[in-house]
Amino acid sequence: MRLSVLLFFLIFSFLSWSQSGFESILLASDSDSKKIYNRYMNPLMKGAIYSSNSGWYNSAKVHKKLGFDLSFKINIAFVPKLDRTFSIDDLESVSTNSINLPTIAGQNRQEDLLITIPPDGILPEMKTTIKSPGGIKSKLPFEGVPSTALQLGIGVPFKTDLIFRYSPGYHRKGVDMSAMGIGLKHNLLQYFGPIDKFPFLNISALASFSQMKISYDIQSYSSLNGLGQIAKFNLDNYNILLLASFDLPVLKFYSGIGLNGGNSSFKMLGRYDLDYLTQSNVPIKKTLEDPVDMSFETSDFQITLGAKYRFLIFNAFLDFTFQEYNTLSAGISTNFR
Repeated sequence: MRLSVLLFFLIFSFLSWSQSGFESILLASDSDSKKIYNRYMNPLMKGAIYSSNSGWYNSAKVHKKLGFDLSFKINIAFVPKLDRTFSIDDLESVSTNSINLPTIAGQNRQEDLLITIPPDGILPEMKTTIKSPGGIKSKLPFEGVPSTALQLGIGVPFKTDLIFRYSPGYHRKGVDMSAMGIGLKHNLLQYFGPIDKFPFLNISALASFSQMKISYDIQSYSSLNGLGQIAKFNLDNYNILLLASFDLPVLKFYSGIGLNGGNSSFKMLGRYDLDYLTQSNVPIKKTLEDPVDMSFETSDFQITLGAKYRFLIFNAFLDFTFQEYNTLSAGISTNFR
């Protein structure tokens, strides 16, 4: 629990990037480096939104006042095949023998990239060769983007549950991470008279918001000289869902339908000193400040189907969400109504 699956994934990724050409992409022209970073990071940024935004419920039923449940969840958002490579046809300062490059969710394949920066009237033509960053597909569980969450739901007045989501913070070895979320689940059958007395059937509405922040000191691992090199990753999510469940004493079936989405951002801050050679092999330097600032946004319609089984005082649940990045959620919970 001390180190969430997603956090481990991100740390491993950053450590891998520092040795596989991630920060070296800054040596390409400004427009090309932004294109490469955006396309390379896309599956992680979108996958993290879908993964961390899943698993908010395992029933449409709400608690009685001060009843509560505690659950631990693991979510995996599956990266589509099309998002495992990206095209490089439109790059102007980069040339290579390959027709595409792997994204971070692709294969661990590296290519030699020849960087050529044309003269700008101030600096002469500059050249250098780097390795492209490889993917970490083989390191991902089920080839998807994972996340974990510890969640507490408490019954409050008006047949409503107040839900708190939390991932243990981590502040070690240059990594700072915090994550939390809040949600409301409200019983809708109470407004339909006798239907509310229908045995085992529950229908409710769920709204949630969650946030994650991670910063990572890449200075110690960077292949580029500089100062204050830090990577920052921020993530905001939301859900607006209609839930239904058929809650039998031992076996329960549940579903959800509605809208989910969020936005994520990735920044590389600090000073980065770039080394090139001119056509006559004369060394030349170029310095960049805060070179990367990317943001990703997604909004998608989702349908979730799941089941929960009761083992004495514990429950095990499993569900699958159909969306752009299909997501599998599993976990255990205990309830006190």
